[in-house]
Amino acid sequence: MKAQKYCFYLLTLLIIPIYATARGGKHSGLDALDDWQPITNINDESVQKIGQFAVFEFNRRSNANLLFERVVKGESRFSDGFYYRLVLEAKHGAKTRNYKAIVLDQPWSYVRKLTNFNAV
Repeated sequence: MKAQKYCFYLLTLLIIPIYATARGGKHSGLDALDDWQPITNINDESVQKIGQFAVFEFNRRSNANLLFERVVKGESRFSDGFYYRLVLEAKHGAKTRNYKAIVLDQPWSYVRKLTNFNAV
């Protein structure tokens, strides 16, 4: 009985690293860089609100004065929340530019975070 217990633990210790190596050391397919899915309805109000949030949060953090125009295109993925990678138009004075923003949205915990924002 004792030998069976040790064999079980030994097999477990051997199988887990092999499985992890076969999966590329990733916990799930969501860790891949290419798992972003295009947002098909870019004009949806919820997508536009996430774009507005990105510009508002950027302005708050950097003391800028960009005016949100619209989300041009976007992709999303799910990991520890919904991630949105958006290209959006915003005005700075009279000039309109495109910006790339990444927003994490966790509606179940009332969290929305701007993780990246820069000019394209």
